[in-house]
Amino acid sequence: MAISPNSSSGSPATETANSDRWAVSLVMGAALVFLALVVVIGGPAWMLRGLETSATTKAALEAQGRLALIGALLAGVFAWCGVQLSLNFKAMSRVLEQSVATQAASERSAYFAAQAGETARYAHAMALLGHETLEVRLGGIYALERLARESKQDHGPVMEVLAAFVRTRAHWGEGDIAPARPSADVQAVLSVLGRRVVEFDPDQGHVDLHGTAMARAYLPFSNFASAFLYETNLEGAILQNTDMRGAWLWKARLAGAVLDGANLEGADLTGVSGLTLDQLKTAHLDATTKLPEYMRTHFDWSQPGEAASKPIASTHTPSADELKLPSLRHAT
Repeated sequence: MAISPNSSSGSPATETANSDRWAVSLVMGAALVFLALVVVIGGPAWMLRGLETSATTKAALEAQGRLALIGALLAGVFAWCGVQLSLNFKAMSRVLEQSVATQAASERSAYFAAQAGETARYAHAMALLGHETLEVRLGGIYALERLARESKQDHGPVMEVLAAFVRTRAHWGEGDIAPARPSADVQAVLSVLGRRVVEFDPDQGHVDLHGTAMARAYLPFSNFASAFLYETNLEGAILQNTDMRGAWLWKARLAGAVLDGANLEGADLTGVSGLTLDQLKTAHLDATTKLPEYMRTHFDWSQPGEAASKPIASTHTPSADELKLPSLRHAT
C-alpha cells in the first residue's frame, strides 16, 4: 500500500508562506511605529497652537512629549513582538501537525513493510517445506518455527501447517506397515510441535496428529497437552516426562512406549492397545484419566495423594485378549 509523503518544510510553497508572513509583520510594525510618531510628535504641537504658554510650560510639555514618544515606541515594539509571537505560534502549530502526520505515515509504511516481509518469509519457508530434498525441507521446518516464535499471530497457523505435514507424510491406518521410526523431517516437525510457545498457545491448540505413525519417536519433555493422538502408532516412543494432560489417545498403540514421568491427567486412554501396568508405574494419573477397561480395577482413587495414581499390586496377569495386542508388522 503506497502512502504519499507529506510536503517538506523546505518546499517552494512553504518558503513563499514564510516570506509573506515576514512581509505582513514588517508592514504592521512600521505602521504602528509611524502612527505612534504622528500622535506623539504632532499631538503636543497641535494642542499648543494658538495658546500663549510660558517657557516652563513648554519645556514640561516637550518633556512629556518625549516620554510619550518613548512609551509609544515601546508600545510599538511590544505590539510588533505580539504579532510575531502569534504568527510564530501558528507556524509552529502547522509544523507540528505536519510532523505528526509524517510520523503516522512513517509508522504505517513500516507496518506494511513488516507485514510484507513476514508474508515473504512465510511463502519462502512453505516452498522449502515442500521441496523434494530432505535437507531443504528441514530448513523450511526450522524457518517456520522461527517465524512462529517471532509472531504470535502466525504461531497457530504455522503449528497447523506442521501438524498437517506429519499427517500427510506419516499417515498410518489399521493394517498399514509401521515404519521402524519417523523419518528425519517428521521427527523434526514432532520436536517443533512439542516445544511450541505455550504463551502463544493459551488454549493448547489441540495439535492434531491423529492417525499417524510415531513409533519410536523421540519426544521427551514435550508438550502434547490436549493433543489429538487417537489412532496413532506410538509403539516404543520415548515420552518420558511428556505433558499429555487431556490428550486424546483412544485406540492408540502404546506397546513399549516409555511413559516414565509422563503426565496423563485427564487423558483418554480408552481402547488403547499394548499398554501395561509397568509402563504406568511412574506416570502421573488422576481420577480424570480414562483408562482402558482391563486396567480400571488396578487403581484405587479413594486413596489420598500419589498413592491413588499407583497401580495396586495384583497377581492377575492380563491375557493377550485383555491387552488387545495386535499382530504388529514393522518395516525394516
